[in-house]
Amino acid sequence: MDLTSKDENIWNIADPLLAQRMHGVVTGLGNPIMLFPHKSRAAGMEGQSEVKEPVKLYQVESYSWLWGRQARKLINESTCTFLSLQKAMEEEEEAGSDNHRPTLVKKCREYRSVIQACMENGILESTMEEENDLYSYGQVLYKMELILSLIEILFIDTKPGGLVLNQLVMWIRSHFPVSLEKKRDTLESDHPHQHPAYWEIIYRSVLQGSMDEVRQMLSCHPRADTDPFLSIDELLRKMPFYQVYGGVSVAEFTMRWQHWQGECERRLEDGHFATCHQLTTVCKILCGDLETIRGLWDLMDTWYHLMVSTLLFTNPTAKLFHLAGAASEAIEHIVGDHSAVTPLDRILLAAMESDTHQVIKECQQVLDNPWFTTHLTDLLYHTFGQRSELNFLKDLRETLLLEYGEVLSGHCSLWQVGVLYLDHCGGAGVATAQVVLERQPLTSDSVAHKVVHMAKERKFDNVVMSVCRVMGRRALDQDRLGSAIWWGVRSRDAAFTSHIAHKILLRYVEEGKFEPSPLLDQLGPAMLLSDTLTFLGKYREFHSLYRDKKFQEAATLLVSLISSKLAPEYFWPTLLLDALPLLRCDKPVISSEQTYELMYLLNSLHIATTTSRDKQNGTGSEPADSFLEKEHDIRVALTNNLAQAVIYEGTVES
Repeated sequence: MDLTSKDENIWNIADPLLAQRMHGVVTGLGNPIMLFPHKSRAAGMEGQSEVKEPVKLYQVESYSWLWGRQARKLINESTCTFLSLQKAMEEEEEAGSDNHRPTLVKKCREYRSVIQACMENGILESTMEEENDLYSYGQVLYKMELILSLIEILFIDTKPGGLVLNQLVMWIRSHFPVSLEKKRDTLESDHPHQHPAYWEIIYRSVLQGSMDEVRQMLSCHPRADTDPFLSIDELLRKMPFYQVYGGVSVAEFTMRWQHWQGECERRLEDGHFATCHQLTTVCKILCGDLETIRGLWDLMDTWYHLMVSTLLFTNPTAKLFHLAGAASEAIEHIVGDHSAVTPLDRILLAAMESDTHQVIKECQQVLDNPWFTTHLTDLLYHTFGQRSELNFLKDLRETLLLEYGEVLSGHCSLWQVGVLYLDHCGGAGVATAQVVLERQPLTSDSVAHKVVHMAKERKFDNVVMSVCRVMGRRALDQDRLGSAIWWGVRSRDAAFTSHIAHKILLRYVEEGKFEPSPLLDQLGPAMLLSDTLTFLGKYREFHSLYRDKKFQEAATLLVSLISSKLAPEYFWPTLLLDALPLLRCDKPVISSEQTYELMYLLNSLHIATTTSRDKQNGTGSEPADSFLEKEHDIRVALTNNLAQAVIYEGTVES
């Protein structure tokens, strides 16, 4: 995006300052650009006496089909393949294995399968309103799969001796299939040989080396049992195809090929097919007649189809270094000039010239997103490893991964995927991942939980603390005390958690109940963060024991809370009132020694309450007045329990 353009307002924003090219730009993490009106210094000095207007910020984002609904499947599923590839390569390197080819071939095909699945899903889920977008989306996916499948053949899934033609033939068949609909209509017609597409299908199949299909079509001809048809059928059946692992050397295959093609030429010269000019054309193709093959270029659509078909019948043992020359000849015949080729053609041509740097460069210019170049460069880096002539791949890979991770991190629902890519691009990726997690908008508790989880995995302790503090204060503002204290515990903020614990205890004093919060019952060792939190956790444990009718354990815990002095002073009356039903049990659950502890607390609380009332001229707070009303009952209960405990303990001892 050109920020210095003198033309019309490139931003298309109705703001007079922007229309006058008076703007400032701030680029941030990911895709967005922040744009704001900005006057020159001279204009600012002239308007110093004027009232300042509020600053306006405009967020501008460049569009990419990556943000479309259909691309979400591509991004998410390719991430799984990318991560599994990195893990597999690490394991193989640790094991000392140098043969990474099977793993790379497998992962490359997984990428291609994801692309193909996205193409099919896009067609199935499309609507009439989306047809134009779908066509553009499908074209991008088709180009990516076409390029990636060629890269797999030429660079990754290489065969012994560098022979590539068989793979290229399969590449052409898969991307330029003979129309199945035409073939079906032709074979189902009453007279297949009279169908307009009959010989077209035969020529296309011959040019793609699909000899079985050609023989099937010829067998439907009413003259199939005549000498010309039987002769061409024999030649098609005997056509040799080189098998890399077939046990036949290149020299022996070449001898067989020359013998077979010599037989084709002899029969053509002897006039075996003079009565049928179509069979003559087929035989000329088998003989490798360039004029005939090139004359049918309109059935091959592209220069690389013409190149493969030409090599199939002129140089069946072609190797990688033959492709550049053959490609130039095919381009010259169809296009006429290298300067007229399309951007896609330039990518394929660079691949055939084994120029990996040019392939990546052209892909970046042609495709409007970094998805393809990022994964392609990663595959090439793992393929060529530390080869000196391709040492640029390591730095380029990290740069592209960083760029792709930043782009995804700027999206509201893809930021997690972006962080996963940033993990694999060195120190810069680690630093960027930390910034991404720090700046992620905490729109909900679930988002905050995801940020904390990812930060903990990467040991970004400062990010964990920061997020937990923000969420804790937000929960406190929303009066969700249970959630607030949980976030406070995770942030390790002792002062904040102590403050929340006090608020929970004060609310209990006022209302006589806790808010339902499982979080408070699952604090575990985290309750040791502060004394007040420790007391809160143990006090809730006391209530749990009491509900379960474990009165002996509940009484022991309650007295220990009183004697430990963990409870804040305003909570002492509540503890004594909680002890009242335990003191009235038929069988004493509070020992005589524990009863003395409660009596001491009661006397201390009586003195403090009385003193407070005297200072306030005989009026006290509502909780204090409530406690004074119950004080007599507590004293009676303590006295009775002490008597029972002394008798019971004496009886047991004797």
